[in-house]
Amino acid sequence: MLEQKYDIHYENDSTSNYLVLRPRSHKKLIEYQVQMLLNNNVQGLLGFHINSVGNQINCFYEITSKCTLVNIMNRKKYNRNEFLITMLMITKSIIGIKNYLLNDNNILLDENNIYVDPETMNLFFVYLPFENNTNDLKTFLLNIIIKLAKFQDEDCDNYIQKILENIKSEMFNLIRLKELLENLLGQNIKRNKPNESSGIAEKTATEKPKPPTKRGEVKIPNLPTKECSYINVNTKSKDSLKVFSKISLTQIIVQPVVLVILITILTSKFVRMSENPKTTAIILSLIFIGIDILAIRILNEKKAESSESYKPLKYITEKMRENSYAIAKQTITDKDNKKLEEIHIEKESYHGGETVILPQSQPQAKPYLQERDGENIIKVDKNSILVGRMGSFVDHIIDNNAVGKVHAEILNEDDSYFIMDCSSRNGTYLNDDRIKPNTKVKVNNNDIIRFANKEFTFIIPS
Repeated sequence: MLEQKYDIHYENDSTSNYLVLRPRSHKKLIEYQVQMLLNNNVQGLLGFHINSVGNQINCFYEITSKCTLVNIMNRKKYNRNEFLITMLMITKSIIGIKNYLLNDNNILLDENNIYVDPETMNLFFVYLPFENNTNDLKTFLLNIIIKLAKFQDEDCDNYIQKILENIKSEMFNLIRLKELLENLLGQNIKRNKPNESSGIAEKTATEKPKPPTKRGEVKIPNLPTKECSYINVNTKSKDSLKVFSKISLTQIIVQPVVLVILITILTSKFVRMSENPKTTAIILSLIFIGIDILAIRILNEKKAESSESYKPLKYITEKMRENSYAIAKQTITDKDNKKLEEIHIEKESYHGGETVILPQSQPQAKPYLQERDGENIIKVDKNSILVGRMGSFVDHIIDNNAVGKVHAEILNEDDSYFIMDCSSRNGTYLNDDRIKPNTKVKVNNNDIIRFANKEFTFIIPS
């Protein structure tokens, strides 16, 4: 076990945070490996430096702005591609160190001491440049898949089963696992491509070929059938209906009557005895025609007025109904309120003029952090609250560039509360004392907690 071979603690300075490993027993350093780590930025390994005080060797690994793999996996649900990429990064990192003449047995395969950049999701391992180190790669990978990883509900192939079979195989090695992971990722890409092409083919087959547009011709788009169905109406029949609608039954009856009166007057003695019977007949005919046209026009105008006046009349009627309904509703409400008041008065008189208030069970108030110079409140309503400015990952966002992406964690353990700095660059302070990264420190009521330059008061409601 790691704890039996090394002491682990954390240190920080003004700009960086470090995980510090100290061998408990005398362990011989592998000098060329130390030089490789000091002089090369090895992909997948944490930045390294070393010092010694007497016989005590201290290995420093920079963990600034990084989270532990356990913390990430406890909060994240992986989809197929995300998990395959994570496993591939682990595999490639372990394989890649051999290019620097490093030994994969010296990688610390402990999920509590593997670090992740929460923004890029790149993984970083601790490398132990000592002799006689061993690790169990199979157990570590199986633990990642079976115990730590949480998966999204999605329809996909049995890729997890394939990975597990590969790891459990007697022929297991990292090269074969890497090839499997790359093939699974490649299959996912290839599976999408035929679907995309077939979808395009289907779309092309269903679409009708568009006729070429002649030069100078204006192309009229097809209009929706439902909205423009009135276009199909025959305009001739519509006009004839419009003309017919103007001829009322009264007009049909009036015309013969006017004609009979006109003929009677024209054949009367008055016309025959006049000096010029023809002129008199013409004048009378024109007078009667004018009267007839005027009468028809008056009838049509009255009809139009009656039809147009129907709409405002209908509107007024509806408004009157609405008002009467509202008045009736208000009357009923007033009656109900009056009854409630009467009941309330009766209850008051029954209890000597005082209304008895029944005690109601209130939900227990949760602790919270109140910003000292602002209105920001952080509710501690879960066992773990991450604070930072990375909105996609933390539980509470502090919009301040001095605050880390994942700055600190507030923990509730059996109604005791702790604060832990998540390797933030500008640090977390408890009552003006900077706390060490990845170290739980108990907080009490009215303690002052500062995230970089943002101060909060921790309040436990009584």
